[in-house]
Amino acid sequence: MKKHLVLVVVASLFSVLSSCGAGYVSEQPTYVAPVRPIQPGVHFIWIEGEWKWNNHKRTYYHGTGHWDTPRRGENYLPGHWDNSRRGFKWRNGNRH
Repeated sequence: MKKHLVLVVVASLFSVLSSCGAGYVSEQPTYVAPVRPIQPGVHFIWIEGEWKWNNHKRTYYHGTGHWDTPRRGENYLPGHWDNSRRGFKWRNGNRH
């Protein structure tokens, strides 16, 4: 009985942890370039939308981009796809 309970707990924990966070896909989703709104001013830069993980459908969808003003001393590194034996996984862009 004790072994059965431990097995159920371990299986439940694995199930919960495997459903958290973004997943892997066998192919990168097809990118469709969005129509950008008009640039609000000359000092604005376009931040491309990130790929977001839909846990229910187990797929990625592309979020919308936006105009932003650069912050002094910071650069923006766009997101990218990592490729591993498990498949492709999106890594979000960031400021540094």
